[in-house]
Amino acid sequence: MKDEILKIRFYIDFEKEERWINKMCKAGWHLKKFGFGYFKFEKGIPGQYIYRNELLNGLNQKDDSKEYIAFLEASGVELVSKSFSWAYFRKKSSEGDFELYTDTSSKLNYMNRIYYLFLFLFLLNLAMGTLNITDIFDGAYNSIRIVGFFNLFAALIIGIPLFRVFKKRRKLKEQLEIFND
Repeated sequence: MKDEILKIRFYIDFEKEERWINKMCKAGWHLKKFGFGYFKFEKGIPGQYIYRNELLNGLNQKDDSKEYIAFLEASGVELVSKSFSWAYFRKKSSEGDFELYTDTSSKLNYMNRIYYLFLFLFLLNLAMGTLNITDIFDGAYNSIRIVGFFNLFAALIIGIPLFRVFKKRRKLKEQLEIFND
């Protein structure tokens, strides 16, 4: 029996990805490392941990993320792996439920970070695709148009989680307004 496995998966829904990681843990496979499209697991006790993923605050604010990670580790949360600004944390399930954000305002701030990342990627792909397809540059080659269609397809794919996060943000804003009144 293997002690480690590598799974190739591409998720555009970060919450669905998190549910899958926790399902793997319940089956006895603990996340060891992840990157763009791959997940490395090691065999362990089924259901030993609860995993949470997070988009850390700021791409270049390493000092802030180090302080945040140190704060989480002081409260019994372990950083499993980090790739770019995405990170996976875990806590032993025997210690009870584990959420990174418990109040509405911090959840909204988190959703805003994700929303603006997806919005940036969406607009970038939409603009590049439009520029490449509409022949704004004289003598554009067919290969450039093909790249443009891939950009538009990427914008469409990114638009799905963007819309979901938009709806969650709106719901959180409504909750915040209700409880602040």
